[in-house]
Amino acid sequence: MDPKAGGGGEEDDCVDSGAETGGSDYSHLSSTSSELSVEEAQDPFLVSIHIIADPGESQPLQEAIDNVLAWIHPDLPLFRVSERRACRRRRKPPKGAQPALAVVLFLQEEYGEEQILQLHRTLQQPPWRHHHTEQVHGRFLPYLPCSQDFFTLAPGTPLWAIRPVHYGKEIVRFTVYCRHDNYADSLRFYQLILRRSPSQKKADFCIFPIFSNLDVDIQFSLKRLPCDQCPVPTDSSVLEFRVRDIGELVPLLPNPCSPISEGRWQTEDHDGNKILLQVLGGRVCLGDPRNQLALPQTL
Repeated sequence: MDPKAGGGGEEDDCVDSGAETGGSDYSHLSSTSSELSVEEAQDPFLVSIHIIADPGESQPLQEAIDNVLAWIHPDLPLFRVSERRACRRRRKPPKGAQPALAVVLFLQEEYGEEQILQLHRTLQQPPWRHHHTEQVHGRFLPYLPCSQDFFTLAPGTPLWAIRPVHYGKEIVRFTVYCRHDNYADSLRFYQLILRRSPSQKKADFCIFPIFSNLDVDIQFSLKRLPCDQCPVPTDSSVLEFRVRDIGELVPLLPNPCSPISEGRWQTEDHDGNKILLQVLGGRVCLGDPRNQLALPQTL
């Protein structure tokens, strides 16, 4: 699907699970704050996701992700799949557990019913699997039920969902679900990592614009869960952020941050989600000899 910039319109009032304001056009907003460098401001890969698959499973998972992202843009390598050395025994998640990470794709409604339904059918075929369905309220398209289906590729990987865009550009949105009591701390944490403020902020939801051009918007969002829900970290995938000045950033983080390879550091957010920090330019400011370690196999 070839994305195009669209005009204005009324806001989509069918909201759910971090998929709010899918049709909003952020082209009038700067994607960065004034203190960011030109390189950071124009970096579409400021946020990405690294998935760790069992041996022999990386290629089909990578192909499945690339084929889905191609509906938004043919050249968006926002996901990297690698393999762990050996299969791991997985703990059964609690009943009704909410994975802490999701990817929501907003597709242009103007391209017609069949193309959106075709992608929806793709997500129902292996290696994709249906995870759960949430009921939503408000206006929706006639050919889609007023509900939101979520899919996943493998245990411990993000949820995926698709939504129509009524106007504006197509969107790739990373969403982190936060514990109710940790939402404010998580907001400050990711604001520090991203070096920017959210363009839209509510009591239980916020959006950080990451990158925007004539074709696509890339966004990062936080969704506050109700008090009776707890997010479960995706233990086979990790968010990766490109950062500068790691020596200044590390003392400000709430949890320990240590180098795992040359130019890459690992920490956790307030809910225990593992975070990789990739130092732009590949240089580590703190000069720790441990920066030669390989990517951890503990995910």
